This record gives sequence, structure tokens and C-alpha cells, in this order.
Amino acid sequence: MSVAKKRRVVIPRALGPHINYILRQTAAKRGFWGIEVMRLRDGKILFQQNADHLFMPASNMKLFTTAAALEKLGPGFVFRTTVESDTAPDAQGRVDDLTLVGRGDANLGSRVLPYHLKTERRDPADIVLRELADQVVARGVHEVKGNLVADDSYFLFEPYGHDWAEEDLEWGYGAPVTALAFNDNELLFHVQPAATVGEGALVSLSPIGDYYQLNNRLETTEPNSHENIFVERLQGSKELDVWGQVPLGSTVEDDAVSIDNPPQLVGDIFLKLLEARGIKVRGRVMVKHFTRLEAATMPASAPPPMSRVILAEHDSLGLGEDIKLTNKISQNLHAEMLLRTLGHEVKNYGSVETGLEVLRDFVAQAGIPPDEVYFADGSGLSRKVLVAPEAVVKLLQYMAKSPHFGAYFDSLPVAGVDGTLDQRLMGTAAAGAIHAKTGTITHVNSLSGYMDLPSGERLAFSIFGNSNPAGSREGARAVDQIALAIFEQYGGRRGAARRKSAKKVK
Repeated sequence: MSVAKKRRVVIPRALGPHINYILRQTAAKRGFWGIEVMRLRDGKILFQQNADHLFMPASNMKLFTTAAALEKLGPGFVFRTTVESDTAPDAQGRVDDLTLVGRGDANLGSRVLPYHLKTERRDPADIVLRELADQVVARGVHEVKGNLVADDSYFLFEPYGHDWAEEDLEWGYGAPVTALAFNDNELLFHVQPAATVGEGALVSLSPIGDYYQLNNRLETTEPNSHENIFVERLQGSKELDVWGQVPLGSTVEDDAVSIDNPPQLVGDIFLKLLEARGIKVRGRVMVKHFTRLEAATMPASAPPPMSRVILAEHDSLGLGEDIKLTNKISQNLHAEMLLRTLGHEVKNYGSVETGLEVLRDFVAQAGIPPDEVYFADGSGLSRKVLVAPEAVVKLLQYMAKSPHFGAYFDSLPVAGVDGTLDQRLMGTAAAGAIHAKTGTITHVNSLSGYMDLPSGERLAFSIFGNSNPAGSREGARAVDQIALAIFEQYGGRRGAARRKSAKKVK
């Protein structure tokens, strides 16, 4: 009886064939891949594959938005939220109106900053709003004769990006973009199986449990059954339908659903906080947006706004802390709010288009030709964004020379350590040595950033995979294998082995 010999697999030594070998192992081979690697010391291009072609970058778009924010606003820029009135309180503590003004602070909620290794939450989630309400009380306000206004007009009212998919909008990653935001404009969605098979599973939301009417038809099934959970909310609806099955004894990872009208919710919360402190509001909560119609019909020489009395204020931590959070966990809302903030602060008009103008000006400043980037939003959720890998590498090279590079570099996920790379490349030579931004949407995988080689050399790299029929996890594995191949080729384990061999020859 003959024994079949196991076929020996030979992995190509040259990087190009090695990458092709990696892709041939999965469905990712049917996708379209673009790669560029640069040695930062002298700007030498070490490897290119379709680097001048245009790709959907997914969340690698955030590399541009956050870089522009650091360069144009600085890491110390703060977002200011205020409570204002037309006049100071009278002798009886009365004011005609009260306005809560949002100016793009994305961190009014439960998230703990500074970010360190993982997302942490605090309770209560409305702590900043409580502090603002306490300040209003300290200013002697006892009664608001008119309305409480939630002022969202720092941004033009454009809650969604160009070409965002409809199904994205019900989830936290597609939350509406507002200047007055709360809790990332999302609610955490918790699922827990019941104690026995056949009973309805438990579904809850936090930190505002009654924001949506939950229509729960989720059933607890046998322990070895397949988890299948469906969640649906129609645009503008306050009803959340949940159905499907969850196995007995299983642990379901929390998800996030978007808040339908964040400024209204913030106003409602603030009203309750004021009333709990003895302040009577005789009117109701009104939301102030700045609409496209208002923008289009504004007179060219509008009178300057009236000066108002500031009764309470909250300043955010420096912009560098928000950028760290934005890139580490790939927070779409924060990137979109940054885009509009750039428009407001640099162009005096907080819209998507003015934000994109600032981005286009910035990439020109960075020496990136205009035909290498086509921007449509700040987060990369739009399928209309197109970027060449060589443009990303030029951006990384430019930022490596920036006085703000430390904040930029520290904002990137670290392989095997934190953020969206915390579970990737673990146990490899590249763990801890790659600081890079991930990107994933349907049929798109990307990874771009910096590699620190054992030799002390630093590389900038960009890997894009588009039209990739592999699932997101399989696509991410292919990207990681390519990144590891680059790392080993230019100074990691393979490079070290070659250097050792060369010394023996000498």
C-alpha cells in the first residue's frame, strides 16, 4: 500500500508573488487590490501594485479628515457648548428664553475620555448636561417664560452623507450628524436570552431605555441553535421591531441603533434636568436647525447676531483626544462632525461642501494631485469616495513631517493592542509595530499607516481591496497577511534571517 506524500507548499520570497500567493488562497483573489509601500527616511517607493488606481477607501477616509483637523485647528482646539439667553435673569430669576447651543462636541454622553485601549462608559450618561443645568441654577435662574431651544444651527442641517445606504441609517455607524449631539447619537442595544427555551428574549436600550417603542418578538431557542436577530426601524419612526431567535445561555454582543432626532432628545433631557432643579419652563422644547432653504435665501449682508448672555458653558478636551477616539474605534459620527467643524471654522460655514473644500485645500497643501482623491464625506461610509493608495502614502509622508505628527500617530490603532486592530496580527512579528487605520464596508477592506521595523526604519503603507467577494473577516485576514508579508520583507523576521545569513557569508 503506497502512502501519498504531502505536497510541500513553497511561499514565494519576492513580495509581489508572495502577495499574489496570499490572495490566491481565498475568494479575495477575485477582488481588485492596490498597494504602495514607502520608506519614510528618504521617500523611496519600495513596492507598488495598482497604486495609482482609484479605490473606495472605507474608513481610511478618516486619515484625511483627522489629519486636516489637526493641521487646520490644532490638537488643542476645544468644542464649546453653552446655555444662553437674550438677557440676564431679572430680580425674580426670570428669563424670556433659554437656548442650549451645540458647536460640534461629539462627546456629550457616556463615553469616557481620554480613550485608553478600549471603550469605557460612565454613568450617568448626561453628566455634562447636569453640570450645565447646575450652572444655570447657580446664575439665579428660577423661571423661563418662553421656550427651551436646542440650537443645532452651527452646522447646516445635513444629517446624512452623500450616497449613504438606507440600511446604514438605523445603526449607530450611520447615525444622523448634528451640531448638538448626545451619546454618539446612538443607543446601545442589549439582547439577553430568557431562562428557558420558548420564552421571549430580553431586549433593552441604554442610556435612554424608553426612547423607542420596542416591539420584541425575539425567541429563546435551544442552546445549539443558530443565533439570528433582526432589527428594523423605518426612517422617522419611534418604533423598533426586533424578531428572530437567540440560543439559550448565549452571550450576544451589544450593538448600537441610531437616535432619530438627537437635538430634540438633548432638549428633552435638559428640560427634565432644569425642572428637577426647580426651574420652571413655561414653554416647550424647540429645535433650531439651519436649513438649506434658509442658507439659499439668506441676504448677502445679514445683520450681525445679537450678543447673548452666557449662563453656562462646557469646554471639551482638546481635539487631539477626539481624533484619537475617532481613529482608534473608527467612529463615523465624530469624523462627520469634524468635517463640518472644519467648514465652519475655516470657511465660516459648517456644511459638508465647505468641509470638503477644506479637505481639498489640505491635500493640495500636502502635495497630493487632485485627481488622486475624490471626496464625498468625512468618514468613508459613502460609496462615492475614491482614493488612490499613492495618495494615502503621500498623506502619511506629509503628516510624518508635521509638528502634529505625535497626535496623529498616537490616534492610530496598534496591531494586537487596541482599537480596531486589537485582535488582529496578534502573535506575529508585526504586533505592536504597526500603527494603522482599518476600513471595512461591503466588498471593501483597507489598512493604511506606519510600520516600525526592528532596524528602526519606519515605512508608510497603504493596502486597498475592492470588489472583494470574500466576507469582511476573510478580507481582513488577507489584508493582515499582506501587511505581515510587507513587514517581514523589509526588516521583520525574513529580513533579519537574510541579514544573519549575509553575515555568515562574510
